Amino acid sequence: MDSCAVMRGSKTGFEKRVRDGMAPHLVDIDGDTCHHAHNASKKFSEPFERVLERFFTDLFNDVRWSVDLKEALREICLLINVTFRMPHRFVNHRWLSAYDSTMSTLCLWDALTVSYYAFLPKSNKTLYLSYVVEIYRRKSVSQESRSRIREILTSLSGKNLTADGRNRKQRIIERLIIKQKETLLHLHFYETVLPMLKKYVLVLEMKEPLIHTLHDNMMELVRDFLCCFVRPELLSKATTGKKLMDLIEMIDNGSAVLPGSEMFFGAKASAVVNVGLKKKDSTVQRFLTAASKAYSECGKYLLKKLPLNSTALKYFSTIDPVCRGHSASLASMLKITDCVLPNVRDANEKDKYETDLRRFHSDSSLPLYKPKEDRVDVWWWQVFQTGKYPTLQKIISAILSCFHGPQVEGHLM
Repeated sequence: MDSCAVMRGSKTGFEKRVRDGMAPHLVDIDGDTCHHAHNASKKFSEPFERVLERFFTDLFNDVRWSVDLKEALREICLLINVTFRMPHRFVNHRWLSAYDSTMSTLCLWDALTVSYYAFLPKSNKTLYLSYVVEIYRRKSVSQESRSRIREILTSLSGKNLTADGRNRKQRIIERLIIKQKETLLHLHFYETVLPMLKKYVLVLEMKEPLIHTLHDNMMELVRDFLCCFVRPELLSKATTGKKLMDLIEMIDNGSAVLPGSEMFFGAKASAVVNVGLKKKDSTVQRFLTAASKAYSECGKYLLKKLPLNSTALKYFSTIDPVCRGHSASLASMLKITDCVLPNVRDANEKDKYETDLRRFHSDSSLPLYKPKEDRVDVWWWQVFQTGKYPTLQKIISAILSCFHGPQVEGHLM
């Protein structure tokens, strides 16, 4: 079920109406875990005061509303061998929009730096000229191209700007050039960490049923995220959802958290951090403080919000065809109708369900399942077509109908 307030906990809400009118056996396990992952990314950005998100918005609006700047940026991209694209529009409610904006900004970084150099005050141009020269050298920009870029920058610097445009460009210059090291540290950190959350959302956004892998996907996400900053001797012992959730208090008081210098930041950010620590750089010190808090707040949010200890999801994972033929899977599937879906089968069908289940687990005539090629619902449909397991079919159909991602919104509006 969706996490929105109109859907849950309301006497006239969607959940109540469906349960009363059509599906008395409705199972409400938790809110949409994709929303949880997206909201976790917001928790991750809060310690950085969302400066990157405001930077993304300023960049998009500045290029969007200035045709001259857009065309200048396009030509500069061509001259320094960068693929032109519009800066990505950051939208707060769009799935992991911060990650998409990060990657777009990094791809355009050199072209943006050269372009906005035109708007620096004359007193600062000599100070930051080395940034442009370094880009020329790294990109092997010819003298002819440099001359053309100089003409473009002269034209841009002579533009008459509105008060809003001038203020917006000052904010962009501060992030892009004046505080470049700090901005790149943040961008590379986002580039390294946010793909974990993005990957989870993309997997669960698929239209095919993945309820049988949901618990494994959540556990993988949480463990992958926690290993970036949690002491490995503690994480290695947290082998279940409940044990992982027990880490919340230890993360909160800091006893489970690695020192800032030992956390995972990615190769590019780590290179800057290591040099900065030797020089006792204040920018790096501030970054480490914010990054440690970002990891902790995001990790605690994931542990609190994701249903890692859900009995239903653990049992549902056993409908994966790869689990067939194992006694542990048989035992879990036997418990589904008693513990999770007691209303799906009739009271007099308990023996029929158990008989179907035991025959299913030992049936050697069923089609071969290829995990990376076959859809689980299509495979089960092939099983149903045999007509051998009518009671089991009712249970499996109910489980496969569980929504596990945001696709449901588009179908119910």
